[in-house]
Formats: sequence, structure tokens, C-alpha cells
Amino acid sequence: MGEQLQKEIQWVKRIQRFGVPLLVVYVTSLVVSLFFERMLLIPLMWTVAVFLVVMGHKQYRILRQFSTRPKGLQWLKIEYADTWISAILMGTFMTTLLTTESFGFLIGGVFGIWGLTESYRKRWIVRKLKAYDPDMPTYDQVIERMKS
Repeated sequence: MGEQLQKEIQWVKRIQRFGVPLLVVYVTSLVVSLFFERMLLIPLMWTVAVFLVVMGHKQYRILRQFSTRPKGLQWLKIEYADTWISAILMGTFMTTLLTTESFGFLIGGVFGIWGLTESYRKRWIVRKLKAYDPDMPTYDQVIERMKS
């Protein structure tokens, strides 16, 4: 495997190692902002949204190296776009909910429907990926394989 792929997988493993402490800091910040200053939720949610996009980008960059067909690469891009939409909806929902409540509830409804259909979309994308590129491993398989 390429040196660039090794570096990206090392970066993901580093982030996974810091996952629990980051989660504790995030939940603490969430609780503190709920009690003292609700407007702090806006940058907190946008930070999570940016983190989702960065992790989605890393996943795309790692998996594209295992894709052998153009259609498989196209479905990886669709999966990455799905991550972008989820992140933008999450950040927009929190921003509009705290600033313009009525519009925030509308965005919240869209965000809720998007979240409820997430497992269906993921299964559908994985099924399409496997149809076009059956030998391509999943992201979790690649990370597990590289941990040892």
C-alpha cells in the first residue's frame, strides 16, 4: 500500500484513540452551554459538523484507493455528499433553532427525516458499491486490517 494511505490510516487511528476524551469534553461543553449560554451551542454544533465532513473526507480518500471501477468511485462520492448534507443540516438546524425558532422547527423536521432515513441510505449505497465493485472492502475492514 502507498505511503499516503498509511499516513491517512495512522491519522484515523490517532483520532479514534482520542475519541473517548473528546466525547467527554463535547458532552461537558454541551451541558455547560445548555445551562449558561445557549448560543454556545451554535459553534459547538458547527464544530461537530466540520468534524463529520473531515472524517467523511478521510473515509473517501482511504476507500477510493481500493476502488477498481469508475462507478464504484462515483458511489463513494455520493456517500461523501451524503455526509456533507448531514453535517450542513445539523449545523443549520441548531443555528436556526436558536435564532429563528419557527424556521428552526422546519429545518429540524428535514433534519429528522434525513436522520430517520440514514440507515436505509447507507444500506442502499453499500449495496450499490458492492454491485459495481464487489471486491472493495468496507471502511471498517480497512481500518481493522491496518490496526494489526
